[in-house]
Amino acid sequence: MKLYKFEDFVRLANLFYTCLGIEPYALKESTKWQMVWRYLIFFFQIINLGSMMVCEFIYVFLAFRNDNNFLEATMIMSYIGFVVVGIFKMLSVWRQRSLLTTFVRELLRIFPQTSKQQRLYNLSVYVRQCTRVTICFSLLYMLLIWTYNLFAIIQYVIYERWLMLRVVGKQLPYTMYILWDWHDHWSYYPLYALECIAGFTSAAGQISCDLLLCAFATQLIMHYDYVSNSLANYEVKLAQKLREPSKAMAEDMKFLREIIAYHANVLSLSELMNEVFGVALFFNFMASSFVICFVGFQMTMGADPDTLFKLFLFLFTSASQVYLISHYGQQLIDASFNIASAVYNQQWYNADIRYKKMLILIAQRAQKPVQLQATKFVLISRGTMTDKVLLLWSTDIHFEQHFEQYQRAYLYYVYYAR
Repeated sequence: MKLYKFEDFVRLANLFYTCLGIEPYALKESTKWQMVWRYLIFFFQIINLGSMMVCEFIYVFLAFRNDNNFLEATMIMSYIGFVVVGIFKMLSVWRQRSLLTTFVRELLRIFPQTSKQQRLYNLSVYVRQCTRVTICFSLLYMLLIWTYNLFAIIQYVIYERWLMLRVVGKQLPYTMYILWDWHDHWSYYPLYALECIAGFTSAAGQISCDLLLCAFATQLIMHYDYVSNSLANYEVKLAQKLREPSKAMAEDMKFLREIIAYHANVLSLSELMNEVFGVALFFNFMASSFVICFVGFQMTMGADPDTLFKLFLFLFTSASQVYLISHYGQQLIDASFNIASAVYNQQWYNADIRYKKMLILIAQRAQKPVQLQATKFVLISRGTMTDKVLLLWSTDIHFEQHFEQYQRAYLYYVYYAR
């Protein structure tokens, strides 16, 4: 049997964090040159991404002030929301590095190390599940960001060089305010490269945090399932050793003490995970609502097939991100709640009265399931995904029915503001 390691869960997340120049948790000392190299990469990408976001803000401001490019400005606002989420997630993990290190060390302490333990935990199932999810989600995000990054080049190659249908000219991946005319200037090429790097930085900042959260949530679910299986499959010794009731009772109470301590430790780790990722999740869900609304609005206004494909991919990826986090939030609820059912399914009726009383306390605690929390304001489950779908549907219908009124009101506002 293959012996799995803790790194099998977090390998892909750590790869993206390495590309960003971030070490999310420190399990060993880094050399001076490693730290300098990471800081250089991190600050370069943050400054580059922040500069692009400022230029996009300026373009949107000028578009609204001058009353032109309204639809393009709304599209750029969705890009701004995407960038803001990426920056905030990177800075959130970077700021919580010490707390995240404590959390990872506690997870490593209870991680099954031997082949026997890993079979008992059914570890291979959780590793395969986590690997499939993280790879598929990473490929989806990379498809999204490199579609946007290379869209201008692909259009140029297909429409101008290959089919010769129209002149595309030099275009940048993302529209933003630039002080000089870059079209026939050598600066076009470094600008294009910097925008591609900024797009990748934003996507990697989001996906790395999500992958790390999914890896940790999978492990906590594994530990809750282990507690449930241990309780459900435990055979009460008192029913088997009637000739030595005191010894059997001692064995039963020893098992119960160990499983209660183990359960309490996993509960504390769940709270610590919420403390680490709570603020980032809250900001992510708020910004995703903003992004989904603007992208849905763009799709209802009609666009050429190329742009419509980009918008659909953006919308699908944003919805998939919400679903992924909501799915793991629901699995965490189910796994922690199943402990109460496991207590009931045990042979408690053959146990001592003191053993039964302790089981009641475990079942009572399990009635309040553990939840993934985006701070105290948002409790994450599959119901969260339902709310997002209803939000998108109502946004599309609302804009389709009332866009003319909004446009008229906007023109009145621009006229009187002048």
